[in-house]
Amino acid sequence: MLRSDFTFFASILLLSSSLIGCISESDVDSDDVADKDDNCPDIFNPIQLDYDGDKMGDLCDSDDDNDGFLDENDSHPLDSDESTDLDGDGIGDNSDDDIDGDGVENFEDQYPYDSNEKWDTDSDGIPNGVDNDDDGDGWNDSVDQFDLSPVTSLLEDGPFTSGTMDVVFTSPRGHEVTLQIWFPSKENNGDRVIYDNVLPGMALDDTTPDCSEPRPVTIYSHGFPSIRWGSAFMMESLATHGFISIAPNHRYGTVFDVDVDKLPNHILSRPDDIMESFDWLVSQNNIDGDLFNCIVPEDGYSMIGQSTGGYTSMMISGARILSSDLESGCSDNNSDFTGLNCEILNIFNNTEILEFSNPDSRVQSTILLSPWNASVLNNGISNVSVPTLVLTGDSDETTTISQVNNTVLQLGDSIINYAVFNNSGHYAFAPIGCLAYGCDGLLDINISENLSSTIAIIYLAKQLNWPESDNYQFPDSEHITWKYD
Repeated sequence: MLRSDFTFFASILLLSSSLIGCISESDVDSDDVADKDDNCPDIFNPIQLDYDGDKMGDLCDSDDDNDGFLDENDSHPLDSDESTDLDGDGIGDNSDDDIDGDGVENFEDQYPYDSNEKWDTDSDGIPNGVDNDDDGDGWNDSVDQFDLSPVTSLLEDGPFTSGTMDVVFTSPRGHEVTLQIWFPSKENNGDRVIYDNVLPGMALDDTTPDCSEPRPVTIYSHGFPSIRWGSAFMMESLATHGFISIAPNHRYGTVFDVDVDKLPNHILSRPDDIMESFDWLVSQNNIDGDLFNCIVPEDGYSMIGQSTGGYTSMMISGARILSSDLESGCSDNNSDFTGLNCEILNIFNNTEILEFSNPDSRVQSTILLSPWNASVLNNGISNVSVPTLVLTGDSDETTTISQVNNTVLQLGDSIINYAVFNNSGHYAFAPIGCLAYGCDGLLDINISENLSSTIAIIYLAKQLNWPESDNYQFPDSEHITWKYD
């Protein structure tokens, strides 16, 4: 009887166990979520995430945000508003201000989905990167001075607005240098400059340079005493044609700090002022800022010098101060600059040198305006090694026509063009001088400015081999006598 009871109860327990197993809820993936409630019944998915609420868990849903793009192709699989990220910056294209990541925002970028292209300047349907004539002016980009700006006439203001600003940098020699900069401007409207609150100009003041394409460079050297903007009219004109022009104040030689006692050292240091100014421009070209990528340093620059700035231009173009010339000048009792020659000769004797030169191989051409040789240059002028244009006046009492003729003679093969302005004085190319000393009875300064600016741009264009420049002739005017043309 006991054995039968035991067998009976054992059978009951076995049956109960089987029944419990039969009515238990299935959980195939063993994630403690019954299959009937599991949004991914075949995948271990205890958290049951379902981003789009479609009752298919994210782990087994091929389109988690239900935007129609499979997760494997969706840059933002959990954002139904984003599915692509072209530049891979983590910002979906629908909310990315620069979809292709080329640094140009979409509203400006004509090719917002192509990081290799940004513009189609001439709107011909060919992006600039593969267009051989970006500005559509008929000149291949390989010979066009400005790929993005159509060639315009050299006989009038160029296509750009002239802008200007002044900056101060520290010379490697330890003193501050004030530099005036003229450039094509991005703005078309603004206040006209008044240089140092003295001379009104035509350039817009404190605007932003247009560095959309590389700009050729000129450097201007002022007279003694004068100031960096002494011939601003010419630099303003060049800026309208796409040039960047810079001009330093030569220490102890401006109207604000002139020091005759320091004249010998001032004379010898002028070329360094120019080279350091160009070095500064190159440094700005290589860093983020207003002048970033604005020039091609390897292309160098052209010099423009008025009066003593003509001496500076010749020195930096290869001229030499010879002790033999200094000895002749020191013994000339009829010269106003005998003392200067003697003082510089004394410097030579104390340092046991026979000549002084300070050229810059980066100078490509030179324009001399009523050039003064600082009374220390004569035979050494013949070492100038770059193409040179000379403009002067026949009524100049500071650098007389005979002095300039001698300079031209010494320039030899370097002289390319030489023009004499009739009834014109020393300040024909530096209007600040007319304000200070007067130019009554001489050629109207506006005529001189217009003619010399036209000559300058034609000369520089020819030197730079600009398209169509060979078709231009220098002005044939009743106010000019051409000696070399």
